[in-house]
Amino acid sequence: MQNHIRKAMALRFNRLGILILPLVTGLLLPACRTTTGPAADATQRSRFVLGADISALDASGRGGRTNRVYQENGKTNDEMTILMNHSWTAFRLRVFISPVRKAPHNTLEAAIPLARRIKAAGGILLLDIMFSDTWADPQHQNIHSAWTNLDFDGLEKQVETYAHDTIKQLKDAGAMPDWVQVGNEIIRGTLWPMAQVKVPGSTQYNPPEPYDDVKQWDRLTRILKAGIRGVKSASGNTPLRIAIHIDKGANWQVTKWYFDHLNDAHVEYDIIAQSFYPEWNHGTLEQLWENINQCAQRYHKDFLVVESGYGVRGLKTTNPCCGRKRPKGGYSSWWIL
Repeated sequence: MQNHIRKAMALRFNRLGILILPLVTGLLLPACRTTTGPAADATQRSRFVLGADISALDASGRGGRTNRVYQENGKTNDEMTILMNHSWTAFRLRVFISPVRKAPHNTLEAAIPLARRIKAAGGILLLDIMFSDTWADPQHQNIHSAWTNLDFDGLEKQVETYAHDTIKQLKDAGAMPDWVQVGNEIIRGTLWPMAQVKVPGSTQYNPPEPYDDVKQWDRLTRILKAGIRGVKSASGNTPLRIAIHIDKGANWQVTKWYFDHLNDAHVEYDIIAQSFYPEWNHGTLEQLWENINQCAQRYHKDFLVVESGYGVRGLKTTNPCCGRKRPKGGYSSWWIL
């Protein structure tokens, strides 16, 4: 099974080298592997889903860049079709609250036409709800500027309402998501400082002092439950799966700390979603594999690597976000679902 991970990660370079997209790769693994033999192996292979974050395709102007023309075997084609020709069948779209600040224009309105294309093509749609009007990640989880005057109870209700309205608009447009991320890289919580939690051993991006761990975890799990309620109430009888996304793909101990809290609070989710960026000191493939197996045994959930990235020209130099030089040729990220 580990060879599948390596082969999937190598795909970006040897089969789709013509694509230079801000992609993300994902790998959906079966939660339990209790059988052996050819039949079991075929079943496990069928659970692998390869996909890409194509949010850049709905951001107006693509950050000011000229639209690129892509070709495969000498024939011009669009990015999503080329990916699907190579068995990339799942696509993630991120959504910021409008109006967007200091981030690509990935509003819900901009996402709907692309979401329709994904569904019409028979793809799996993963919606990434940021719950912010700008980037949400381990260093930033800002409350939307129009929500900053709300108390916690009001914020909890607003999250549920926003999640419901987002899914309802997509459903009404014929673009119902198959999977929904409630938050993006929320290892330190979300909607800081209201639902911010402290990662054990962390010396950066910690909540304000005095810090009440029990109170903050209660707030975070209430926000997650509110978002999940909103998503499910809008989906009605349409089945969908909930993903919880953190950035500890190769760190089992912190992953365990986080999802044990969610399980203790009875947060209902279906997929453990992770970021895995080796050049951001996220660890090794071996550690990722260990985390996948540990999660399968403890939580019985599918595991999804929703973000990963390597230098386009190899791994000899490291990432600028770590204060070092940018690799020649830039970066490409991709995901394994």
